[in-house]
Amino acid sequence: MIAIKDTNPETYNSMYDRYIELKVTLSSLGVNFAELDKIKQ
Repeated sequence: MIAIKDTNPETYNSMYDRYIELKVTLSSLGVNFAELDKIKQ
């Protein structure tokens, strides 16, 4: 992800927005992200 962030920021931002949407949806369904979340910034 870091390489694409530098070379194609539009694609990275789009993927990151989708990631946040997915995370919000799954957390509203009760999924615990403490063990699943590997993306740290």
